Amino acid sequence: MNNKLKFIYLVAILPVFLLSACEKDGTYVMPTIKSINNTFDISGFVLGDTIEQYFDGKKMREYYGRVRTTGAINQLAFEKDEINMELKRKSTGQIVYQQKFNINDQESKAIKIYFDGSKLSNQYSYPSPQGNDYTVNFYLDPSSGKDPVDIMVDVLEYYYDDTKPDPIVVVNTTSFPIAQNVQPGTWTSYAKIPVPTVTPTQSGTELYPIAVVRNAKTKEYYINKNRDQSTITVELPYDGVSPGKVQSIFLAKKAVAPATDFLEQYELIQLFPR
Repeated sequence: MNNKLKFIYLVAILPVFLLSACEKDGTYVMPTIKSINNTFDISGFVLGDTIEQYFDGKKMREYYGRVRTTGAINQLAFEKDEINMELKRKSTGQIVYQQKFNINDQESKAIKIYFDGSKLSNQYSYPSPQGNDYTVNFYLDPSSGKDPVDIMVDVLEYYYDDTKPDPIVVVNTTSFPIAQNVQPGTWTSYAKIPVPTVTPTQSGTELYPIAVVRNAKTKEYYINKNRDQSTITVELPYDGVSPGKVQSIFLAKKAVAPATDFLEQYELIQLFPR
């Protein structure tokens, strides 16, 4: 092996030196680092296929879901004057993004990506709000399984009783559909969120609207058949609210233990502000 190691590292420097040392004639040889740039940043979102990151042909990491640079991994370590970075689709090996970094570059190396499963861009595209309407679309990740889901607004009618183990006692639930029969792996069209108008059925109760996910076939709550665990963060309209709002929600059911799941969710418009 050549004395000069052709490796480029995007990692915390000391751990990488230890991991990347190459044995030559029984002795570990450390790579020669000429310069370190501390301003590298990559962020965004990946869905539909895993993206692999390579530096000069060496695979460094994989991205799926939210992409962000944290801690000491925002460093580019130069062993030579130029680094070639490639982002590839894991399923096909296709290069979807390529950029070269020079050791003399002074500007921040910030990269924003959105990969929709087939193409990569630097922005997630979404419409502007229309009037006072609240609109939303959803993406259910295929890793969640084959079952479609319904996204509903549940208006809980409840009263408070601190003598009970669960002091919030729900006496009635009124549901309004937002998006029905949401299929895994495809963004829904944007749907207008209805203003949840409900009249209490008895005196002494309060009303509280929440957005929930249900199994479209069984109509049971999607996560562990539990309402609270199937609740998602969606801003809901109410009478007199202004102005309108657009939201894009990514959902993925994740297993945390046998027969126990949790619901991962991201609002992409917050990740890609204009």
